Amino acid sequence: MRAFFALAALAFMTLAPSFASAAESRLESLDTPVAGTDKTYLDLALTFVPDLAADGMSWKGSALDADFAERFDLDEDWPDGLAISGVETVSFERAGRKELAVLFDFGLSNDMPEAPAILALYVVEKEPRLVGSLNVGLDRETGFAEPPLLDLGGGANVLITRSSHWNSNQSYLITSLTLVTEDGLEPIDTVLTFSERLCGLSRTQEPTISVDSSGTRPALRVAVDIREEKVEEGCDTEPTPGPARIVAATYRLNDKTGRYEPDTDALDALARENMERF
Repeated sequence: MRAFFALAALAFMTLAPSFASAAESRLESLDTPVAGTDKTYLDLALTFVPDLAADGMSWKGSALDADFAERFDLDEDWPDGLAISGVETVSFERAGRKELAVLFDFGLSNDMPEAPAILALYVVEKEPRLVGSLNVGLDRETGFAEPPLLDLGGGANVLITRSSHWNSNQSYLITSLTLVTEDGLEPIDTVLTFSERLCGLSRTQEPTISVDSSGTRPALRVAVDIREEKVEEGCDTEPTPGPARIVAATYRLNDKTGRYEPDTDALDALARENMERF
């Protein structure tokens, strides 16, 4: 999987240790059995790309499952190929049952932003039972954050994934927040951050995801630390770093809608500001 090694270089995110689940992400080959079952991760992947077949050190297919493609407005046919060599997994227990989150990144062969990366949730019984799936492949490389899971208490958990790419002087990161529900997966929000290196100046945006326990029930807080620092280079002009600032929002449960909603649109405003600088 292309995200396995590339994302290790992007230390954009830390999670509050007092509330983070003990769950950790693991890398598994596609032919590895799912623990406690007679199914392999290849068996699970075939649900989404039914024509996967061995191709050297990876597996390659050319068509997405029709229902999944329609649900997420994706092409069903992929003539350039959908390829995968392994998966990232997170195992945890919730409400007295064993659950397994699996991230299938099918963009191994084409390195294109639109290639799907599927986050799937299973209940592990005699065999894994799929209860929900989402496409979280919003950029070229997609993987779990580390740690990948936050426990909001009361059976509420949030899975955190990130999609990214970078070029010689710019780094793009989209962080996806996904609520684990009794019935599957529910998107909460995505957060766009952008770091860049200009002549004589380094601008960084580092998101931190944590649990806010200041209210009557735990909430999800996203804070983006924005900094500008001078870099010793020979430039035509002397850049002046701007002041450090933090852009943040807290997502609290709305009892009427049943959704976690931000208390401000500050992160949306930051995304618009970033897109103007692309």
